[in-house]
Amino acid sequence: MDTYPSESELVAALDRHDELVRLCAAGRLPFWDFCAEYDSFYWAYALDGHESDQAGLAILDKLAVRIAPHQHLAETVLANVCSDTHAEKGSYGRSGRFGPEEAMVRLKVIATGLPRGEA
Repeated sequence: MDTYPSESELVAALDRHDELVRLCAAGRLPFWDFCAEYDSFYWAYALDGHESDQAGLAILDKLAVRIAPHQHLAETVLANVCSDTHAEKGSYGRSGRFGPEEAMVRLKVIATGLPRGEA
């Protein structure tokens, strides 16, 4: 991102990405289509704060509860998922990688913990 989003822009993005997670968890959006649409949201929006000024950090702090599930999804699911073909290879499994079936199990758990409504 060239400039950090305003609070209202970030809330709208969180709402949209929460909905993508819910759609995938409900089976209404296939996992790989979800990945394409979700598009590394946590990292693309720099929700870890690495591109933020003081105002941006204040927004991230205010929206921390909304952001937390996306951090968890990025770091524990999306960072470790691989294709079924690769998941069956021993080196991938030994390195903590898993296929989309396991990713869906984890995504569903995250979806149940998504906050409802705006921050």
